[in-house]
Amino acid sequence: MRERRPARTEPASSTSKSETPVPVATPPRAERSEARLTERIGGTTVDFDTVYRERRAQMVRTAYLIVRSQHVAEELVHDGFLRLHEHFDTVENPGGFLHTAVVRLCLTWLKRRDMERDRLQRLPAPAPSGSPEIDELWDALATLDPDRRTVLVLRYYADLSHAEIAELVGCPVTTVRTRVHRGLADLRGELDR
Repeated sequence: MRERRPARTEPASSTSKSETPVPVATPPRAERSEARLTERIGGTTVDFDTVYRERRAQMVRTAYLIVRSQHVAEELVHDGFLRLHEHFDTVENPGGFLHTAVVRLCLTWLKRRDMERDRLQRLPAPAPSGSPEIDELWDALATLDPDRRTVLVLRYYADLSHAEIAELVGCPVTTVRTRVHRGLADLRGELDR
């Protein structure tokens, strides 16, 4: 960590009899952070934008090679840059901090993914209903628009009223009625194929 410097002082005015220095107020932390998005490394000044431009592509490649997903890698690198930005004024080596943060985020993501897979494998597979009509209905229901499928499931499987569905989904009751009507029409079309 970097040493904290004492507050700057200015000599007292010449009209004053006292020769003690007067402390100068330091700006609030937010102002210091905005003004100091720079860091000294080996005598050169590096700002956050420069670190971002120089290190982003390399960090995305590294993250991709660890997690094997471009989208996930980009999200994890973004999170790493957010962490760096939060601590930029106290970090001595922004590149090292970023690299460590991204690798740790990747490893955490992999652990969570593996844990999710493990727990899903522990769950018993859903048993077939034994009725081809129900299985066909569920397959047709899966092809519907998610908004229409949601209101149909809540209306006919959870047996909720239109008002209760509207409250759960966060839309007007008339919208729920419209989605139920159109969802049933779509469902009939899927079943008639």
